[in-house]
Amino acid sequence: MIRYRSNIAVGLFLASLVLGQFGCKEKEKVEGLRALPDLNEHARTYQTVENTKVRTGPGPQFKVIADVPRDAKVTAVGRDGEWLLIVSKKGNAPGFIEMASVQADAGESRESTKAATESKYQTTGDTQVRSGPGPHYPVVAELTKNTKITVVENDNGWLKVESKRGNKPGYVDASFARPTQER
Repeated sequence: MIRYRSNIAVGLFLASLVLGQFGCKEKEKVEGLRALPDLNEHARTYQTVENTKVRTGPGPQFKVIADVPRDAKVTAVGRDGEWLLIVSKKGNAPGFIEMASVQADAGESRESTKAATESKYQTTGDTQVRSGPGPHYPVVAELTKNTKITVVENDNGWLKVESKRGNKPGYVDASFARPTQER
């Protein structure tokens, strides 16, 4: 019953945000909704590396709503700091798990695509550079929104970036960067 009420509350909250933001004019509402990001385009599959708890918010202070066993596959659609927002394919409420408790899913295609030439990108929000292509790798640098980066490879949703200061290459979550027109 509590889960049902919280889902209704979340739904009502989201609906009020959409209506408040885009108003009631039909054309503006449709155009505004199309401007919202499609979460399916950002969904990534990970595998848990330990038993972990799903929480209602991004932090240990939030209520535990589920337990996920080691080696389970989870679908992440976003992150808040060191916490991943995961969604259920079975209709359970979304929740947050610690990034340290997952790794890139070994069952997914590990295809690595080399760029023919270097590509210029720009970060779309504050993000972190990691030593490898996944959230379980250590953070080696912090980037702020609108930082220009040079991408040399795309590895399963992680952009391999070159350092402007001669440091080792690192990886940025592709959902936090977009290509620029520069070459």
